[in-house]
Amino acid sequence: MTAHSLSDTTLNNNYYLELRGTVRESKISDVETTKPIDSALIIISSINFPNIEIWTNKKGKSVFRLPLDKTYNIKISKKGFATKLFEVNAKVPFDKKGVFSFLFDVDMLEEIKGLDVSVLKKPIARVTYNFFEEKFAYDVHYTNNINEELKKMYRNYYLLQKVLSDSIIKMDKQQQLKK
Repeated sequence: MTAHSLSDTTLNNNYYLELRGTVRESKISDVETTKPIDSALIIISSINFPNIEIWTNKKGKSVFRLPLDKTYNIKISKKGFATKLFEVNAKVPFDKKGVFSFLFDVDMLEEIKGLDVSVLKKPIARVTYNFFEEKFAYDVHYTNNINEELKKMYRNYYLLQKVLSDSIIKMDKQQQLKK
C-alpha cells in the first residue's frame, strides 16, 4: 500500500476506530517547546491484515481508521530517532459496535550513542476498549508497569544529552582559544 498522511483502512466499514496522533521530538529541558516531526513513518500491522504505511504531515500529525475486532501493532520511526511501538486492541462487544476516536501523542528521542533503548522493543502503551467508559483508553496497568522502565531510559537520555552538550561547549571553547 502507498504511504500517505491520512488513511482509511476500513474499506467503507461503518464500524471503526479513528486514531488521531501527533509525533514530536522529546523535550530536553522544561523551557523547550516540542517540535513536530515531519515525515515520521507509521507502520500499522496485524495478523491477516496488510501492512499500512502512513507519514506524518509537517505538523507531525496523522489520522487513520482501523477496522474493529483486531489487534494492531503501530510502529513509529524516523531516521535519527529511536523507534517506538504501541499496541491497539480494537475489539469491542458486539452490541457496542460503532465509530470510535482516540487521540495519541508520541515523543521521539534522538538517537544518542550509549543510550540503552531496549525497553522500546516492547510497546510503550496499549490502547483497549474500556467497558466502563464505553470508549478506547490506555491500559492503565500496562502503562504503569512500562513507565518505570521508560523513566529510567529518559533519565539516562537527559544525562547523555547534558554530557554531549557540555562536551560540545568545551570543544568550542578550546577551538576559540587556539585561534
